[in-house]
Amino acid sequence: MKHLIKFTFLLLALLFASCKKNELDLLPAATATGANTMGAIVNGKAWVANGGTGFQPPKPVEGGYTSTPYDETGNNVYIQAYKKDKTQIHIYLRNVSKTGEYLLDSYTKVFGGEPKQPQNYGIYYIPGKVYMTTSEHTGKVIITRADTTNGIISGVFHFTAVHGAETTTVTNGRFDMKF
Repeated sequence: MKHLIKFTFLLLALLFASCKKNELDLLPAATATGANTMGAIVNGKAWVANGGTGFQPPKPVEGGYTSTPYDETGNNVYIQAYKKDKTQIHIYLRNVSKTGEYLLDSYTKVFGGEPKQPQNYGIYYIPGKVYMTTSEHTGKVIITRADTTNGIISGVFHFTAVHGAETTTVTNGRFDMKF
């Protein structure tokens, strides 16, 4: 009986491990070639950008280096990724001039206008709800390629975001885009 219990626990552990691996297998490779891809594990399920919906739908991944009239730092990165189920992931980073780690640890009002400089943030959007990083619900982006000459920005990320009392966890994220 003791061996049967051990065997059952081992079998269950292998089953859970294989389920997690299968979700990771669904994500795009973590490349740095300008492949225009983004994917992550959102609340334990694979999320892969495959484009928006509508008359002129957005591409799966859009953005890159950008400037805004209220942010004098320059070299800002704004990446938006869309899925046909109308969910989105957004990442905004200030002053990205080289590879390295960038924290997602501030709140920025992104809808309804922002009268001041936006801070680094991550968003997971589902219709009607915006889950956003804050100073308490944080994350990190590691830029693996910041190539303004060839127009390529790539990296990996993770964050926990909040909407009211609800949280969303985004892990194993990766993006690779040419702008």
